Amino acid sequence: MPENTDCAKKKNKPAETSLSIVIPAYNEEKRIGQTILALRSYLKSKKYDYEIIAVDDGSTDGTLRVLKDMFSSDLRIITITKSGKGKAVKEGMLSATREYAFFMDADLSTKVEEIEAFIDIFKKEPETDIIIGSRYLPEGSVIVQPPFRNLIGKTFSYIKSKLLGISFYDSQCGFKAFRLQTAKKVFAKSLIKGFSFDVEILYIALLNGIKVKEASVGWRHQPGGHVNIIADSVPMLAELIEVFLNRNRYLF
Repeated sequence: MPENTDCAKKKNKPAETSLSIVIPAYNEEKRIGQTILALRSYLKSKKYDYEIIAVDDGSTDGTLRVLKDMFSSDLRIITITKSGKGKAVKEGMLSATREYAFFMDADLSTKVEEIEAFIDIFKKEPETDIIIGSRYLPEGSVIVQPPFRNLIGKTFSYIKSKLLGISFYDSQCGFKAFRLQTAKKVFAKSLIKGFSFDVEILYIALLNGIKVKEASVGWRHQPGGHVNIIADSVPMLAELIEVFLNRNRYLF
C-alpha cells in the first residue's frame, strides 16, 4: 500500500528548532520595544519555534506599559519587585519551556544573529550544555566599549579566577545559552540576585561537571546601561565571596 503523502511529509520534516529568549529589563522604556521587534523579526525569519520572556525587575518608568502594548502569543511578561538582574534572569530561565534557553541584555549589545551560531554549536557538540558569549577570546571579537570598562572587567576576572578557579576569559557577557534541562538544574541552585550571578552560574556548572563552552561574539557598548562600574564593583566583589562560601549548597 502506498504511504500516505501527508504522513510521509511529516516523517521527513526536520525537527523544528525551539528556543526561549529571556530578557531581564529594568527601566528600559526607551529601547525594550525596539529589542522585542528586532528579536521577532530575526526569529521569524529563521522559522524557529520560539518564545520571548521579558522579566520586568520592578521598573519605575514605562517599561511594563511598553511590554504590555507589544503583548502577543510569542511574548510572555513576568513582573517581580526590584531584586536585581540575577533574580530577574533566574525567574525567566526557570519559566522557559523550549529546547534551548538564552538570556541576553535588553540593549542588544550582542547582535541577535549570534543566536544561530550558538544553536549550531549545540547541534554539533552534544556534550556541550552551556555556551557563554565572550568579548575577549584570543581569536578576536569586535569590542567597542570604553577602555576603563575593559580594565575593570579584566580586574574582576583576575579576582574571580584566583578565588573560584574560573578561568573563562569573559564571565560577564550578557549573552548566554543553555540546554533547557541544564538551565533548570543550574538556576534552581542560584542564590545571587545581583550582577555577579553570571559567575555563580558558571561556578555551579563547573562544580557539577557540566561542560561549558566559551564562544566569541561581537559586542558594542550601548550607553544608558544600569551598571555603575565604580559603585557596583564593591557589591560584586562581596558577591564573589558569597559564592565561594556557598560552595556546598551548589552541588546537585
